[in-house]
Amino acid sequence: MFRLALRDALEKFDGLERFLSAKWALPYFCKWRTILENGHCAFNQMATAEAWARGWTLTREKAHPVNQTYGYKIDLGAPDHLERHVVSNFDTQALRELSISLTVPGTWLKVCASPEVVAPFLADIWTVQPPEYLMAAELRKHAIIARDDYQLSIHTNSAVTDAELRTNQGQLAARGRVAQSNGFAIFDQIVTEPAHQRKGLGRIVMGALSNVSIASESTIGVLVATEDGRALYKAIGWTIVSPVTAAVIG
Repeated sequence: MFRLALRDALEKFDGLERFLSAKWALPYFCKWRTILENGHCAFNQMATAEAWARGWTLTREKAHPVNQTYGYKIDLGAPDHLERHVVSNFDTQALRELSISLTVPGTWLKVCASPEVVAPFLADIWTVQPPEYLMAAELRKHAIIARDDYQLSIHTNSAVTDAELRTNQGQLAARGRVAQSNGFAIFDQIVTEPAHQRKGLGRIVMGALSNVSIASESTIGVLVATEDGRALYKAIGWTIVSPVTAAVIG
């Protein structure tokens, strides 16, 4: 009796959620979603970019991002990577002014827009890098299938978890890390060594990190992928939220 009543209540709530989404197209039905005109959901670019910026500083052990009108500034301190400006709120005039105001070599831009849109508004001192993609996914539990030829290890330190796959001889084959931040899991440095590619090792690493994230009560995964990485992530259910243009003062 109790189970039937609970099921009916959940079904009514689910129906109400769909009705509200379609009826009024609420701009933020929840933090990480935007309701489209057709009533369907899409990942919200601003919230996803914010999560990525905050999580990326955790995985790289850098200072927290500082809010700006255009997005976020991240101080890095390395000569070839002095600071990073994440432009999540794309505006052509604001981008033009920002690109002119920044002049120090080693300064980077990450703009949530495609290169053909961004490039015309950058000053001449900027060099545009290969395209990248801001991606997101609803996290799901993965069954990790053990392999006789590789050993999986997982280590967590505070909000950051590392996963490694090594051969039985100890050679590193694949690795990755993830940071937990306000219900988001930010994946970073997912790498499979060339000699071990096309064996599904990247999927194992992603699955292991996803399971850790779910256990930490994160529900949404976020990352920035290269052109090559985009295919892997799309194949395992990730969605492109926005193209990303990287540029540097060299």
